[in-house]
Amino acid sequence: MEIVELSLRSSNQFMNDLNDQTLNNELFFDYNVYSNDVLHRRAAELKNRSFQREELSAYLRDYTNRCLNQNEKTLANIERLKDPNSLVVIGGQQAGLLTGPLYTIHKILSIICLAKEEEKQLGVPVIPVFWIAGEDHDFAEINHIFIKKDKIAKKLPIKDFPLKKQSVAELPLNHQKTSEWIDQVFEAFGETDYSNQLISSIKDCIKQSDTYVDLFEKLIMKLFHETGLILINSGDPQLRSLERACFRSIVERSGDIHSAVTIQQQEMIKHNYRPIIEMAEKSANLFYHHEGERFLLERGENDEFHVPDIGLFFSKAELIDLIETNPEKFSNNVVTRPLMQEYLFPTLAFIAGPGEVTYWAELKKMFSLFDMNMPPVLPRLQMTFVERAIDRNIHETEVKMEEVLYYGVEKAVNKYLQKESPINMTPLIENAKREITEIHSSLIEAALQVDPSLEPMLKKNGEFIQDHLDFFYKSVEKRKRQQHEVVLSKFHSIELELMPNLLPQERMWNIYYYLNKFGPEFVGELLNLSYSFNGKHKIVKI
Repeated sequence: MEIVELSLRSSNQFMNDLNDQTLNNELFFDYNVYSNDVLHRRAAELKNRSFQREELSAYLRDYTNRCLNQNEKTLANIERLKDPNSLVVIGGQQAGLLTGPLYTIHKILSIICLAKEEEKQLGVPVIPVFWIAGEDHDFAEINHIFIKKDKIAKKLPIKDFPLKKQSVAELPLNHQKTSEWIDQVFEAFGETDYSNQLISSIKDCIKQSDTYVDLFEKLIMKLFHETGLILINSGDPQLRSLERACFRSIVERSGDIHSAVTIQQQEMIKHNYRPIIEMAEKSANLFYHHEGERFLLERGENDEFHVPDIGLFFSKAELIDLIETNPEKFSNNVVTRPLMQEYLFPTLAFIAGPGEVTYWAELKKMFSLFDMNMPPVLPRLQMTFVERAIDRNIHETEVKMEEVLYYGVEKAVNKYLQKESPINMTPLIENAKREITEIHSSLIEAALQVDPSLEPMLKKNGEFIQDHLDFFYKSVEKRKRQQHEVVLSKFHSIELELMPNLLPQERMWNIYYYLNKFGPEFVGELLNLSYSFNGKHKIVKI
């Protein structure tokens, strides 16, 4: 494997300005992540804060023993969390099937690599933590992967349909359907020397899992078992006892949180950036769990709160009492989840995807409410895997990698056809359309002198003539493509691998495609590469 770096522009202008270091950083963040000493300064600041280290370590140790097969390196890192100087690099994602899209793997790689690098730099324990958003309930977002079928990317969902708005952490895993789905996935991948071993390993994990989050966790731990990665499932009810104080603070400052985020979003709009967070006017930014489902809690009048979907009402005092006695009835939403992470962990850096970077920038004033600095929000590694055959096709077609990653290959295909074709039909057809339109218009004008009622029919006749010219053009273009089918197939194989459905590879393909093709050690080989957190796109040639 080798890495080549590209400077790619993002469709997100906020990210472009951050990477170009033209962003007015102080308006949106408490730290400039491209400052040389930023993580040293952050580490020094965290020495002045206290955390529930003993309690958190005890909880994580119990969770790891209970759910994650007692991974020794993870348990050792959990023990190191007790060290008052220890820090974490953290990031998170939903629990996708078969680990979800590649960007989940890229994020975990980023967390592990930065933690390892900063432990050397700072001389204190820096521990990789992955926060699983297990309380999310949108199963449709995670119930599939994409496969290659008929030379295009197609969604392959699991045939399971939750009846309630359960969090994914509570959603029972359908063992039979999941096992059958795994067979379909690997049939689509194609059998290799590694297929049976991978299928067997995955099905063992299915047998040991009760929920989709359980399965996600076990697969992640198999892939990263040597790294000491700590997983935390935010949907675990037993975590709630550690979160009481933060929940209380959120309730106490509920209206202030809403105002702080709204003002920060207005600041972003003023600087021509588009906020991501959508907040209902009365949202309390917490969910209330009732009979296996979760519902958004809203602020009412006179310090009251209510759950409109089920008609429940609480005074602020009643809500705080309920947090004390039944904290498992509550969970964070997208606004307050970062606050909870910061409350629980001594966060040296938060690893974020491009969209997350923008949404964290909307929370700066909320963190200030609680006398906390937002942690350094560092963009995760963005990468594209390029297989040897695809790299060869890129050289043979002379297509530019940057162009493919921006637009796909259609521009390059048209340029190639124009170069190889003996004649360009486009201007000829356009000229013919203009001339025939002029002739036909004069004919209509003459015919209407005979009978004005002929006008609709004659105009329709003109449209038919234009359609025939379009058919003529398409037939010639189709034949051109047929004559160059071998070369064009190389262009399209490049697009299918790197920009399937004109979307980045990391949003479409799954890590198990590469494990099936290159072997179970593929992730370990990625971890051994040297990465720079410089905002540049990594092309990983495999």
